[in-house]
Amino acid sequence: MDIKRRDFVKGCATVSVLLLPGSASATSGKNANRASASASRSQVEKSIKASFGGGFSVRDYTQSDGRTCANIEHSGNQYAVASADLLDWKIAKVSL
Repeated sequence: MDIKRRDFVKGCATVSVLLLPGSASATSGKNANRASASASRSQVEKSIKASFGGGFSVRDYTQSDGRTCANIEHSGNQYAVASADLLDWKIAKVSL
């Protein structure tokens, strides 16, 4: 079985969308912004851990114009990373 981690993550996201048909309407109303913000943070964390490994922790992140920038940490080393699609992450800065 030759499956890569990114293909697995994409497949899981597709399956979860297919299994939860009413989830988009469940966040409408007063809590829509809060619910979407927490879902976005969770999605960013999962994407970073899938790309870099489970030992990385997300310190903070920002999203602007479809681009996500995050500060992550591993064993005291800090990294600034960026992604346009939450699948391919580029390391922009390293602080040892």
